[in-house]
Order: sequence, then structure tokens, then C-alpha cells
Amino acid sequence: MSHKKAVSIGLIFGLFVSLLSLGLGCFTRPANADSTEARPYFTEPAISPDRSEIAFSSGGDIWTAPASGGEARLLISHPATESRPLYSPDGKRLAFISTRTGGGDIYVLTLATGELKRITYDDGLDQLDAWSRDGKWLYFSSTSRDISVMNDLLRVGAEGGTPMQVSADRYANEFFSAPSPDGNTIAFTARGISSGQWWRKGHSHIDESEVWLRHSDSAGSYERITEGGAKEMWPMWSKDGLISRKAWDTGKAVVTEAGILKTDVKYEEIIDMSFVEGMRSSI
Repeated sequence: MSHKKAVSIGLIFGLFVSLLSLGLGCFTRPANADSTEARPYFTEPAISPDRSEIAFSSGGDIWTAPASGGEARLLISHPATESRPLYSPDGKRLAFISTRTGGGDIYVLTLATGELKRITYDDGLDQLDAWSRDGKWLYFSSTSRDISVMNDLLRVGAEGGTPMQVSADRYANEFFSAPSPDGNTIAFTARGISSGQWWRKGHSHIDESEVWLRHSDSAGSYERITEGGAKEMWPMWSKDGLISRKAWDTGKAVVTEAGILKTDVKYEEIIDMSFVEGMRSSI
């Protein structure tokens, strides 16, 4: 072997070793690097009608835990993303959203038997909002039927069927619907982009939304019940009237009965809940 050829082979081998060392170094954690503890997240809590249990989303699955605190157990597990669990008024079924069939359809799980039923069949996301008080209907918002790709309000039978429009303004975003206990009025959020970016902090005109009512009179009349100028959303019915959270920088509440009152929202107690291995049901 000539001297020149031996030198060339030596240079190539040295270069290979250097590149290999650099590559392995990319996967080596420095000894003084800061360590970050991974923690699970908990979102979209829903309390059971008897107030004994809470269902929530974490890691793309649905879990349950005692409302008084304790161990959380896996209820629905799937490679897709499961979210927005909602108990039926009688507590026997759980509705939720799953991306296992596309952009996000609504499913209903019978808790006693584990029977799972797909309720909607849309190309886009069907955002589950609420059960009717009698448990016969599921209310949701979806962009799949709007020419301007904004959310409309719809309802579908809890056993399935063809969804029916509740409110469908062509150029207004309508979402977060809540049917009244007697089913004669629908409270909902309108305008702005908060249906998809409710988590944005601060004030921007594109975030501003309002709470409206749609009455089931012969004219199908509408009534705006909040003043606007902020994120006014998530209306909920109670025995005392209509409650809506005004989600701005400090967090507010808007309570409507005969008029509109405002009060700060305070969270006084957080219940500790921890995960445990194992699952109650894998659907």
C-alpha cells in the first residue's frame, strides 16, 4: 500500500470517528442540564348528576375520579383523542368527542354495559355542548354545515339520527349552547373566535363574544343578554337564572335573572386527585 493511500484512509477513518462522536453527543444529556418533571394535565371536568364522580380528559383519554378526591381511573382509552365528557341527566350514559373516525364525532357510552354508539357522522369537528334536561337530545356546534365555515348550533337524538339546526346565522359564529330546563330557550355564545381560542389571555376585539338567547316562539326570536366588549361565554342554566362566565384577564361572572349582575369568580378549594395504573374500561 502506498504512503499516500494509507494517509487518505487514515484521514477518512479519523473524520468518520469525529462525526460519530458528534452524533452520539447529540443524544447525551449534559450532567449539569436542568431536569424537568413531567406532570399530567387535567381538562374538561364534568360532574355526575349525583355529585359523586368527576369525568375529565387527560392525555387524549377520559378518566374518572371521586368528587371528594382520591384515585383517578381510566374509563375510555383509544389511540385517537377522546375529549369533552358529559354525563347524561340520569347518570347512566356518558357522551364524549372522539377523533377515531375523523375530525371529531360524538359518541355515547352506556356506563353499565360498556356499549358504545356513534352519534354524528360529519367531516369536521362536532363540538359537544350539552344534554337536554330530559336526556333525549345532544346539543353541539359544528362548522360542517356553514358556507362561511363558522359554527352553527345543532341538536341530535341521543340514540342517533339526523342532526337538526337550532341556530344557523350565515355570518356569525355560534357556539357553547345550553338548553334551558324546559327546552324552550337556548343560551349560547356568539361572535368572535373564542370557540377555538378561548384560552387567549388579554383583550382583543377578535376575542370579544356575547351571550344570547334563542326563544322557541313562533318567530324564533333572539335576545342578547350581555353587554359585549369582552369574552362572555359558557352560559349555564341554574334554578336562580342564567349564569355565564366572563373569561377575561381577572375572570368574571355574569348572572341574569331579571337583569344583569356581575361578580368575581373565586376558586376556594382544589381537590387533589392522582392517577393509578389500570383501567376500568377500554373502548
